[in-house]
Amino acid sequence: PLGVSSRCPHVRGGVAAISSQCHSNWRLGHIGLDLAARGLSPDEILRLLASYDPHFNDYRQVGIVTMDGAAAAHSPPKGAAWTGHRVGEGFVAMGNGLAGPQVVDAIYDGFARNAGVDFAERLVRAIEAGYAAGGEPKGQASAGLIVAAPDCERPLVDLRIDMANPLPKEGGDAVKDLRRAFDAYKPLIPYYADYWLDHPDVSYTEWQSRAA
Repeated sequence: PLGVSSRCPHVRGGVAAISSQCHSNWRLGHIGLDLAARGLSPDEILRLLASYDPHFNDYRQVGIVTMDGAAAAHSPPKGAAWTGHRVGEGFVAMGNGLAGPQVVDAIYDGFARNAGVDFAERLVRAIEAGYAAGGEPKGQASAGLIVAAPDCERPLVDLRIDMANPLPKEGGDAVKDLRRAFDAYKPLIPYYADYWLDHPDVSYTEWQSRAA
């Protein structure tokens, strides 16, 4: 689908990360974050979301990771093509409309084996691993990356490829577009996180030269 990152992921620094996807319901993300802020576990949150949304069990795919590393997920029986998930220690790998379970396995393994690298880079590598394993057969129309931190009021990274150019049927690939965007933005994460706020007179090129 297009614009996936504007609807599916919901992240609040120091609280939780939640994704409502497949037949996504963005309201579940907002409610889930509020419940996580109250100290509820991922399993408890899933149960409450199921009681709130009558379409939850059949259509919604939801994954939750709270600040303490607890994680849980639900995948619906009516997801497009292959739909499923795997829950790891402090993370969830999941997807819908996929080529098969090997895609989620690759995302899971890609994240797990890169424990020693920068967290945002680790996420991108996991996405790339899923794509290499088959991804979505109809094409990778959109992709996104959101990373938050406990001491930051807004995400440190919020990159979105809302429509691959050209469109997937013409050979476009949102995963490759995301990698290009991330590689360009990664060196500037500290600059835009806080430095720029108090130093509007310093361009990012000047900042980079000072940091070199």
